[in-house]
Amino acid sequence: MTVSDAPASQFMLLAQLGISYDPNSHPGYGKLRVFDEQCHGGQVRPSVLMLVADIAGGMIGEKEYPECWHFTTDFQLRTAAVPLPGQIDAFAEVLRAGASTLACECRFSTPDGAEIGYAQIGFGRHQTRPGDPAKTIYEPPRPDLMGLADIDRPLAEVAGIEVVDAAVGQVEVELTPQLLNPAGIMQGAMVTLVGEVGAETLAAHDLGTPHAVADMDIRYLLGGKIGPIYSTCRWMGDPSSGWVVAEIRDLGKGNRLMATMMMRMRPAR
Repeated sequence: MTVSDAPASQFMLLAQLGISYDPNSHPGYGKLRVFDEQCHGGQVRPSVLMLVADIAGGMIGEKEYPECWHFTTDFQLRTAAVPLPGQIDAFAEVLRAGASTLACECRFSTPDGAEIGYAQIGFGRHQTRPGDPAKTIYEPPRPDLMGLADIDRPLAEVAGIEVVDAAVGQVEVELTPQLLNPAGIMQGAMVTLVGEVGAETLAAHDLGTPHAVADMDIRYLLGGKIGPIYSTCRWMGDPSSGWVVAEIRDLGKGNRLMATMMMRMRPAR
């Protein structure tokens, strides 16, 4: 299967977030056009930055080993509190490439070169197995995914995330096709978004004011396949520390743990 064979609905949400990339660049390069609906609390959502890093870094692996899946294993992000730029450039470089793993760094900067974020992202290389979806071959951008309008509602709302219990940062989302990656499991940025919104919900409930995620570490443990997918969150120490721990689980798959997260909150601007 090529990317042209997959239904457009599977990629439409990801294609409406203002992200573009150059598959032939070295280092890996991605560009984010910033607009309100992909932001929260006066900053670009970390889950959107994760997607940019995932694409810029993941395409390096795809070019080297096109026969393998490259599944994200972990992501660490630190951001500076700066006014929203109109554009963010992302430059990905390989830190280590092994037979079964790939580690990259990704620097986020404004067009004038000011660095506003730094991330590291890891991937596991996996040969396709019997029963897997056919491996997607990445081609030039599809015409049916070019020129799509930006999302016109906040990203969390478009994704379908709903608050279940604010006191424990529990939010939930049905696993719809628009949240999946080509392998048929929940896209890593959408997993991140669930934990991110859970942490924001907990912080607003306990602190009484809107907060946003400034920094995060996430480890992806299991692909979400059935759903609903939900988060639970708690403070690490006193809430004044700003640190939140989150777990993301797949309720339909025996409540199995999909990901763990650590996030530092800052007041929304």
